[in-house]
Amino acid sequence: MVDDDSRAYLPLAGVRVLDLAKLIPGDLATRVLADLGAEVVKVEMPGSGDYLRRIPPMDGDQSFHHLTLNRGKRSVALDLRRTEDRETFFRLADKADAIVEVSQPGRFLEMGVDFAEMRRRRPELVICSISGFGQTGPLATLPSHGYSMDALAGTAIVRRDPDRTHFADGGPVSSISGEGGANAAATATIAALFAARTTGRGAWIDISCWDAAAEMSRAAIAYRAARNAPRPNEMGEWSLYAIYRSSDDRDVVLCAIEQKFFEQFCRGLGREDLLERWSAAGGNAVDYGDLTLRDELDKIFRSATADEWLQRFIDWDVPGGIVQTPDDLAGAAHTEARGLIERNWRGTVPNVLSPIRWMDSGTRPGQSARPCSEVGADTAAVLDDWLGE
Repeated sequence: MVDDDSRAYLPLAGVRVLDLAKLIPGDLATRVLADLGAEVVKVEMPGSGDYLRRIPPMDGDQSFHHLTLNRGKRSVALDLRRTEDRETFFRLADKADAIVEVSQPGRFLEMGVDFAEMRRRRPELVICSISGFGQTGPLATLPSHGYSMDALAGTAIVRRDPDRTHFADGGPVSSISGEGGANAAATATIAALFAARTTGRGAWIDISCWDAAAEMSRAAIAYRAARNAPRPNEMGEWSLYAIYRSSDDRDVVLCAIEQKFFEQFCRGLGREDLLERWSAAGGNAVDYGDLTLRDELDKIFRSATADEWLQRFIDWDVPGGIVQTPDDLAGAAHTEARGLIERNWRGTVPNVLSPIRWMDSGTRPGQSARPCSEVGADTAAVLDDWLGE
């Protein structure tokens, strides 16, 4: 659907979602749905609500996490441990197209919410259950947080000192498991909603954030399973897929492993003599280089600043860039040019928009969305809209 006034494209307009999620994976999954036009109603505990609301850093009494992940949603306060509130939830569920929940397996069933029975009564209903480790398996009941999932999935970024190991600085300010699980949940929910509209059959989706992170190591897992040996990892000896230090002591990454990019890099440098160093054995498409070439490139990269190298990569058509941290991105020229930030959205807090961009209008999902309501602020309005009460 296209709104001629805002130019917003809302392909999920008319879809109703009950959001039983909390914290980053669930809130991000349902934010994707809300950004795309679904009516998302957060079902929160009276008073406390989703405790993502209180996780620092804060803008006054609002968490930055909450502001960025729960925009565009309405809030209903229900305590599902109470019979009356649970009955209200079931009546809302009868009007919903999808339910997204985050819990350890079996927790909602203990409260009297039987998702399997709800699906039997309404086969078209889509239920997406997000958990740390899935509904089955030896880790299924293990409580989870982002970095504990990352650790078990092999995606934790750590710095191992002689006496103590720390989480490494400079990585994403969110867990890889949580982000991957959220996007898998949103994708699967949208696919199941499509099937429900076309066939009348929804689905109960089992999303494990651990699965999402572990699958990112697909090549290593496949190699180990096929060869019963670790996948070879020689990155420390590579020269053409490596990080170098610039003259202003910043880190610059070079990714010239395809022959054409190596040739363009050498010609840009005016160092055609380096072309003979290309040695893709057996006609392979890439050559990662070796330590002898790296020693020479160390000196070359020390001859210019990081910004100069970035401009050279652009001019020479060579993949590479400056190693940046999340703090570098807020004021980056590319961030502004891409329209990823909607400035002064809530006071001085910007609205960091969806990575999706609609080419027809140049807009992004989530643009001009209102911040999420206070806990339970929309209870009466939602009961009126959905149930006529």
